[in-house]
Amino acid sequence: MTLVESRAKRVSILCALYVAQGIPWGFMTVALISYLAARGVSDTDAGKLTAVVLVPWTFKLVWGPLIDTMTIRSMGRRRPWIIGAELMMALSLLGLLWMGDLSDNLQMLGWMFFIHNCFSSLQDVATDALAVDILPPDEQGRTNGMMWGAKLIGKAFGASVMAMAIATWGLPSAVLIQFVALIGIMLFPILMLERPGEKRFPWSKGQANLSDSGSSVRNPVDVFKDLFQAFSLITTSVFVLFGTIHTIGWGIVEVVTKTLYTQQLDWTFVQVSNFTGLAVFAEMAGAIGGGYLADRFGRRKIMTIGFGGYGLLAIVFGCCPHLWSERWFAAGYLFLNPGLLAMGAVGYLSMGMRISWTKAAATVFTVFMTVSNIAHVLGNSLVGPLRDGYALTYEQTFMVAGIAMFLPLFLLPLVVPEQVDRRKDLELKALS
Repeated sequence: MTLVESRAKRVSILCALYVAQGIPWGFMTVALISYLAARGVSDTDAGKLTAVVLVPWTFKLVWGPLIDTMTIRSMGRRRPWIIGAELMMALSLLGLLWMGDLSDNLQMLGWMFFIHNCFSSLQDVATDALAVDILPPDEQGRTNGMMWGAKLIGKAFGASVMAMAIATWGLPSAVLIQFVALIGIMLFPILMLERPGEKRFPWSKGQANLSDSGSSVRNPVDVFKDLFQAFSLITTSVFVLFGTIHTIGWGIVEVVTKTLYTQQLDWTFVQVSNFTGLAVFAEMAGAIGGGYLADRFGRRKIMTIGFGGYGLLAIVFGCCPHLWSERWFAAGYLFLNPGLLAMGAVGYLSMGMRISWTKAAATVFTVFMTVSNIAHVLGNSLVGPLRDGYALTYEQTFMVAGIAMFLPLFLLPLVVPEQVDRRKDLELKALS
C-alpha cells in the first residue's frame, strides 16, 4: 500500500523524516554549543554560531515555490526532493568528516553546518509539503503531535548521545554517527511510494499518478498568484506576523542557558546535554498531548497555554537567581520548559496546516514555518546585543525572553480558521 492508502505508512515516514531533522538540531544547538561554551566561548560567539547554523532554515521561502513548481512527477510530488535532500545532507557530513575536528575554527565549523542545514531545510520543506498533500484534516492535529514528538526523539539523540560521543571519541566520531543514522532514515522515502502506479526509482516501471491534479512543472507566476490570494485574508496575514515574532524568546533562552549553566553554574557540557536529552519525555508529552488537545479544544488555546507557559517559566526562572545553584531547580527548568514549547509549537504547526489554502497550500504552509525559523534565528542573534551591548544580567535576559513570548499571543484572536473556510466555499461556488 502507498502513503495515500495507509495511515500507518503516512505516520511512519513523516515521523522518520522528522527524526532526521531533530538529530542535527539537537547536536548543533545543544551538544556542540554546550561543548564550546564549556571551553570558554562567549555569549556573543555562541549566539552568532547558533544563528549561522540555523539561518538556512529561513531559506524555506525559496524552497517552497521551487518544490511546488518542479518535480519528477512519475516518482511522486515530493519524494524526489526528499531523497535528493537527504542524499546531499549525507554528502555534506562526509565533507565535514574529511576536514576533521574543526572545534577550534568556529568560522569554518559554522560554514560547514550552514551547508548541511541548507539541505536539511530543503528536506524539511519537502516533508511538510508531503504532509499537507497526504494527511486528511482529521489526522492533522494528532499526526503533527507525533511528528513533533519524533523530532524531539531525534533532538534528544543529537543532544545526549552526541555529547557523550564528543566527550569519548571526539567531534568527527559524533558526525560519523549522524551520517550512519541519516543513511538508515533515507530508506523510508526510498522504499515507500506516494500513490499507486508511481516509480520507485527513475529507471523503474511506472508513471505519474495525476489523480490529485498537477504536472511535473507549474508556472511560477501561478504559484505567486495563489500565494497573494492566500495571504489576502486577515487570518493568514496576521498568522504570518505572529509567526515572525513568536519564537524570539525561545531563541534567546536557547543560547543563554548554555553559557549560564556551563560558565556560571559549573555544569559540564555533557550534563547540560543529558538533561536536555531527558527533557524529551516532557517534550513528548507536550507534543502528543498538545496535538490531541488542539483537535479537541482548538489550536489557539493550545498555543496560548504552550507559548504563554514557556514565557511565564522564563520570567519565574529569571526572578529566582538565588535558586539557580540548587540542582533540582536548575534541572527542573531544563526539563519542564521544552514540554510547554512543544505544546505551543504543535498548535502552531496544526494551525498553519489548517489555514493553508489555494493550489499553493504547501508553499503557504512553508511561509508559516519559515517566519517561525526567522524569529528563532533573530532570538539567537539578539543574545550578543542584550548581554554585551546593553549589559543585561542573566536574570534580566530571561525576563526579556519571557515577555517576548507573551506579547505575540494578543494577535491570536484575529486568527480565525472559519474565515479561510468561507473563502474556500466562495471560490468553489464561483467555479461551479
